[in-house]
Amino acid sequence: MSTAGARLPDPVGPPARDTGCEMEAVDCLSCGSTESETVVIAPDPVTGLGGNFRVVRCLDCGLTYTNPRPTLASIGQFYPQDYGPHVAGTQRSGWLVRRRKAAIRAWLRCRFSFPPQPSSLLTQLHASLAGLLNNRRRIRLLRFPFRKPGRMLDFGCGAGHFLEQMRDLGWQVEGLDISASCAADVTERTGITVHHGSLPHDSVAENSFDAVTMWNALEHVHEPREIIRAARQALRPGGILVVGVPNIDSWGFRKFNHDWHCLELPRHLVHFDPDALRAMMQQEGMKVLSLEQIGRAGWLRKSVRLATRGGRATFGKRLCRSKRVSKCVARWSELTGQANFIKIVVEKPADAL
Repeated sequence: MSTAGARLPDPVGPPARDTGCEMEAVDCLSCGSTESETVVIAPDPVTGLGGNFRVVRCLDCGLTYTNPRPTLASIGQFYPQDYGPHVAGTQRSGWLVRRRKAAIRAWLRCRFSFPPQPSSLLTQLHASLAGLLNNRRRIRLLRFPFRKPGRMLDFGCGAGHFLEQMRDLGWQVEGLDISASCAADVTERTGITVHHGSLPHDSVAENSFDAVTMWNALEHVHEPREIIRAARQALRPGGILVVGVPNIDSWGFRKFNHDWHCLELPRHLVHFDPDALRAMMQQEGMKVLSLEQIGRAGWLRKSVRLATRGGRATFGKRLCRSKRVSKCVARWSELTGQANFIKIVVEKPADAL
């Protein structure tokens, strides 16, 4: 992430000295360096607790992270009971939903031979309609370099929507979430086994999964390299790890600064850019298969709402309130390499122990 000649975002105020919870100062979570610079200072927009929090960038490797941060024992107070990713919500049903699911399966089958079933004329028609009936970003998230379903673990599974989707595509799925109530709810509601806790976990055996996924989860953990290492151990040789995280080297962050929705302080402890994410995977012995940026228009609209609430919504920012404009900006950000979401697919080497 290049910062040469760049102006750092203005803070909204000094970091709080007394946050009301136990805080800790840490060295760089990637290289261990103690040298860093302040990137932004911002409050928690969800709970309003703790005053302002500081985000810094390592001067040696470029990783951006929250420092100081709540300890593992105290971070829970910043996750309210109605925290969005943990809420199941209402599941829609009906003819259109069934057609959308059929279109997704057809698109995957025609483009990637997954699931591995014969492609009939009807399948090809469904695939051609997939772009019209489905969110293009959602389809891209499903692309796995597999030709047949296997065992999959979703780390930080939240309300379990992705688990259900992959189960419908033929995968044997299990989940893992730090919220005990969330894990119990998903298991009861869907019948899918969801373990409570983090990685490494006693119920997650070594060399037992074909795929591990982490959607908007790795940025929440205190020790990201330890989590990646444990995921690698859980994978069979040749298995894949798929990670999706917000991109702090995005147009959205540069435009909205401390109002950027994806800062999510202090719940987001690590703020990745493509280079830092790739480097961390390679440090843990993973082979990078692909890295792509995906624009999420909804995140831009949420950033506008935060800026409006703080009285900082300029005319240019307010334009992104429109779905049409935000989708155009999200697509443009993909084409120019500054989208707000990173998806990386890495592989455990086939000869790994």
